[in-house]
Amino acid sequence: MRKNAKSFLISSASLLTILIFASTFLITLNTNNINTTPTPPDFYATSKEVNISEFTNYLKKNEIAVYLPSDLPNKFEMTAIYLKESPFIAIVVYSAESNKDYKTAELGIQISRAKSIPTYNDLSSNIIHAEFEKAFEINGWPVLVNERASSGGESSFIAKYGEYTLLTMVWIEENQYFIVSPTLTTAEVKVLVENMSLMGD
Repeated sequence: MRKNAKSFLISSASLLTILIFASTFLITLNTNNINTTPTPPDFYATSKEVNISEFTNYLKKNEIAVYLPSDLPNKFEMTAIYLKESPFIAIVVYSAESNKDYKTAELGIQISRAKSIPTYNDLSSNIIHAEFEKAFEINGWPVLVNERASSGGESSFIAKYGEYTLLTMVWIEENQYFIVSPTLTTAEVKVLVENMSLMGD
């Protein structure tokens, strides 16, 4: 059940967690801007690697509906799933290089419970840097793309991709998805999001 999107804009200090590189990213959403700031800890220290069966069983047991891409670009394949059970946070890693490291893989998707659900209008009205921030509505889901998100200073990521990455935020039902895709374009990520479907369907 969707939460009231109004609460998305009420607090100017609302924090959502993204754990994609060696450090945690905090996405600060407010009425003025959207920023990324690196802060610890390392997600490897607080999660465990699970296989698809273990992940599916955990989701069923806890009645969590997760959507993942059903059509992947660039010969990407799922290589790893890292799960923190309480509170629920998962990172699903995709790579064409058999890379299981969420810090340097070509595609990583973090899934966690949403504290509030924005609307497309909420997102579009809060864009400050229109040259690299874009809001969309895909399959009825609010989507925000930042084409110049900070890498957080992770040296292994910078050595491979540079200082910035493409970060996409999607809200589906009760979950928020953070998609880090340094090798994809906005157009490719839009297709990837369009093809997200419920696991088990």
